[in-house]
Amino acid sequence: MRLKTFTLLGVLAFAVVILNLSAAGAAPSQAKGKGSDAATVYTAQCAKCHGADGKGIQSIGDIPNFTDATWQASKTDKQLSDGIGNGAGIMPGFKESLSSSQINALVKHVRSFGPKAAKKK
Repeated sequence: MRLKTFTLLGVLAFAVVILNLSAAGAAPSQAKGKGSDAATVYTAQCAKCHGADGKGIQSIGDIPNFTDATWQASKTDKQLSDGIGNGAGIMPGFKESLSSSQINALVKHVRSFGPKAAKKK
């Protein structure tokens, strides 16, 4: 009876691993779809390191804080686009899994984390 229980648990654990790998592998190809927007792509591909709020998961390493005005001012859109496409530091490149229009949309999304300009009175 114990052997059957351990076998069943092993099969279930294997199935869970396979399902998780399938879901993880599907994310980049789903990101290529025309219906995906920058926020969806960011959540699927970027937030695990850069955080949902754009502040970065500091325990990972040298992750930029997209909400920092100094960081935002120090990067051109081309630098951001090149970094997303080719990778930068520990970040992998996404030019094989994202279209150029999705990369450009992600640049705008990253810019949206920056501080808002003060309203003039």
